[in-house]
Amino acid sequence: MLRRTVSGAFALTVAGFIAAATSPAHAESQAAHARSSTPYGSAAAIINANGSLNNGTNVRRSWRAGTGRYCVQLASSVDAAYSLIQLTPRDARRLPHIAYRNPSATCWRHSNTIAVNVYDTNTGRLANGGFDLLAL
Repeated sequence: MLRRTVSGAFALTVAGFIAAATSPAHAESQAAHARSSTPYGSAAAIINANGSLNNGTNVRRSWRAGTGRYCVQLASSVDAAYSLIQLTPRDARRLPHIAYRNPSATCWRHSNTIAVNVYDTNTGRLANGGFDLLAL
């Protein structure tokens, strides 16, 4: 019985080493394939509660259009209308969501923008709050 347990543990250990050795290479090749097959560029931004752009890639500018209303203008290499967008709140009590993609009533003066509304989770009303944006 001890022999079967040891041989079973050995087999699982070898299988784990094989999986660990091949996984990073496989993941890297999949990531390279995803980057090369993406039809549009990607953008990322950290937006402060006052609407200013803290840090970003392929983002031209951002601003606060009103209480809890934000506009993020993407670079021309990223199409706001067809991008997959993910928003992450920077404050646990705030919930950002995409209000409109290009064109929007909030950000109508600038092309290729994403309008984001941020709500207070306690009151359900618009409130200022920073967020992270990822557009693929």
